[in-house]
Amino acid sequence: MKFTLIADSGCDLFNKDLKSDKFSFYTVPLTIRLGDVEIVDAENLDLKDLLKKMKANKKAPSTACPSPEQFAAEMRKGDNVICVTISSNVSGTYNSARLGAEMVQAEFPDKKIFILDSLSASGGQTVMLYELKRLIEKGLSFDEIVKQISAYRDNISVRFLLQDLGNLIKTGRMSKVAGMIVATLLIKPIFGDNGNGEIQLSTKCMGMKKALATLAAFPTEKAKDKGPGMPIIISHCFNEEEANVLKDVLEKTYGFTNVEVRQMRGLASFYANDQGLLIAY
Repeated sequence: MKFTLIADSGCDLFNKDLKSDKFSFYTVPLTIRLGDVEIVDAENLDLKDLLKKMKANKKAPSTACPSPEQFAAEMRKGDNVICVTISSNVSGTYNSARLGAEMVQAEFPDKKIFILDSLSASGGQTVMLYELKRLIEKGLSFDEIVKQISAYRDNISVRFLLQDLGNLIKTGRMSKVAGMIVATLLIKPIFGDNGNGEIQLSTKCMGMKKALATLAAFPTEKAKDKGPGMPIIISHCFNEEEANVLKDVLEKTYGFTNVEVRQMRGLASFYANDQGLLIAY
């Protein structure tokens, strides 16, 4: 029984990054809108050019989800399909994937399709896709995988550190005055999910050293139940140096043994902006 795994480009993975003889993996791109410019978050996207255009853009930026047909096209490729989307609370992508699934199941009633609202993004989606790979290779049935990945999703947490607040200010989520205060005082705001796929401010730190130490401490509570081998993804937007510092703290201070650093794709870079860091666990 071969599976088809699908994700939108909110995750950090490219098609080539998730391989197995038990499944095929495809990603479906969102679109980033910067004023009159539309940029498809395709696998060949030039991230440095995206950041340059984001900085030059003076209007409120936005994103657009893939069409139902884009999802349907990938879903038609397999009989046992699981699709992991970015949180439905920040994008319409989940609904688009759901409509795509309805289209395909009307054509092929025997096809099994499950759409998982990750309630997350970036490394959060990546952690879930890694877990799906593990469950599929373990040989579990479609229904059992759906049950287990849904429960797994509910225990994933994400925290992220923003160093360029330009998009938050342009979209009205932070005032210009507040942004100037944060930048002037070297305050590092750490945001996270609230358990329902919505973004909230978790804490504020003075200076980068304190911020990295705070980020590294977040997973320790879950390690009591999951152990030091629980997967941790560190995603970054052109900030490999501090991502590796964070990895070093997680491994040497707290003893975690399954930590991976990944460069963000376009959509996560759009939200995190230049030098952004995210940790999912």
